[in-house]
Amino acid sequence: MEFQIEHLKIEFLENEYGILMKVFNDTIPLPGRTLLDTKDIILHNFNFVKTHFLKFFNSEIEIEEFHDVCLKIVIHYFYIYNLWRSYNEKEKDRDLKFLKKDLNHPNTYDMVMQYFKNKYPTEYLNKSSHFLNHPLDKLKKYEYNRDEFYNAFR
Repeated sequence: MEFQIEHLKIEFLENEYGILMKVFNDTIPLPGRTLLDTKDIILHNFNFVKTHFLKFFNSEIEIEEFHDVCLKIVIHYFYIYNLWRSYNEKEKDRDLKFLKKDLNHPNTYDMVMQYFKNKYPTEYLNKSSHFLNHPLDKLKKYEYNRDEFYNAFR
């Protein structure tokens, strides 16, 4: 089964364990999921994330890129929520709808920054700042602190 969200194509393949989702040249296993419920939740979560970030949308970012980043965020958290649900008995009834608090989670910042860093190596902080509606100096400080943290383990 295939469907589109904006310009983005998502393909689902059913197997004995659940489904495989193909998007952004990645294949993501979603154990215990069905086609219909996964499509509905992804659409719901995409609209939730898109609505939140649309408040900050401006001409600094192309609309296709905006949709790409929104879907990347949705897919990441959907995968994580589903893993918790699949592998942790305490989480087996977890709702897979996007949690508002995750909009400001460091993983969200990292995904946004990585997306723009890959496309615009010299302008990624500016574009990330616009997307996240986060002041540029605070985003630079966040990136510096994150790098310092990870470098401490090398």
